[in-house]
Amino acid sequence: MNEMILSGREDAVFEVIVELFLTTGQPVASREVAARKGQRLSSASIRSVMAHLEELGLLMRPHPSAGCTPTDRGLRYHIDRNIRNSRPSPALRRKVKDRFRQAGPVRVDDLGWVAGLAADLTREAGVALRPVGEDPILESLALVPLGGDMALGLIVTADRWVEKRVVHLKGQVRKIDLGALAADVTRRFSGQGVESVRERLCGEIPEMLGFSNEECQFLQEIFQDPGDGEVQVAGADNLFQNEAFSEVGRIRSVVRVLEDHPRLAGEWRRALRTAATRVFIGKESPLTAGGNLGMVATLFYRDGHTVGAVGIVGPRRMTYKNVIPVVKCIGETLSENLASRAAG
Repeated sequence: MNEMILSGREDAVFEVIVELFLTTGQPVASREVAARKGQRLSSASIRSVMAHLEELGLLMRPHPSAGCTPTDRGLRYHIDRNIRNSRPSPALRRKVKDRFRQAGPVRVDDLGWVAGLAADLTREAGVALRPVGEDPILESLALVPLGGDMALGLIVTADRWVEKRVVHLKGQVRKIDLGALAADVTRRFSGQGVESVRERLCGEIPEMLGFSNEECQFLQEIFQDPGDGEVQVAGADNLFQNEAFSEVGRIRSVVRVLEDHPRLAGEWRRALRTAATRVFIGKESPLTAGGNLGMVATLFYRDGHTVGAVGIVGPRRMTYKNVIPVVKCIGETLSENLASRAAG
């Protein structure tokens, strides 16, 4: 796709069509292209160019007599050629940094706040998830009695991710000094991957680890696989106010995508293995195909290690040139924020 090269006039006509389509959502006729300021081609010449762009698979006609709209391949060409490598403007960087500064460290650690920021700045549905990437390293374990037969486990990793688990205290576990057990686990396993700790607790003889059977079973519950981690979605109502989702079928499709957290997290994790920022368009992804959606996702880091991802879900017809820099800027600012706090 990236190897395709258009002539100067083909590129000019194509970009006008994409811009008009993303603005209006309607098929673009040759006369509309000809009417654009600075356009010097006749309508006949523009029609010839549009026909060639159709042959290349960049444009399509919903009806034989209608104007043209960009295909998924056309939007991909537009994004890869003009937008994906663009950098956030200084003004956007200041705006995002100000929002982080106003929020403070406690709210920045809240994935719900991160998703809400993406939704607020793009007017699409914001998504934030973690963990992504390498097995997080255990820093400490805290065990807090909640009263009755309940206890809260807090697994803190080196990237400041906190995994929470509420478990029942059964049998002899009620008599265990939770503070001492947490300190012992931290001493024994701090610096190891959380997944490897989980495997050891489940695969080795408790006595070999220095725990009783009851303690080991209790810790297995604390360290049980979190599945898809934490996924936060914010601003879904932004989509329902968009005319692109006026049809009931499309509303149902976007609701299914936003509510299916395991599928959403899995798709983002697979896509982000090979690139720090990914754009999904229409039929390029099973998630975006049914609802005629578009998605933009980017990674954020701590100490050079992948921590999570933030992005948006919106209509296929969104202003990518505005949305992609915002998503990138949030990811970069979050990474800088995590790094500065680690250094401090």
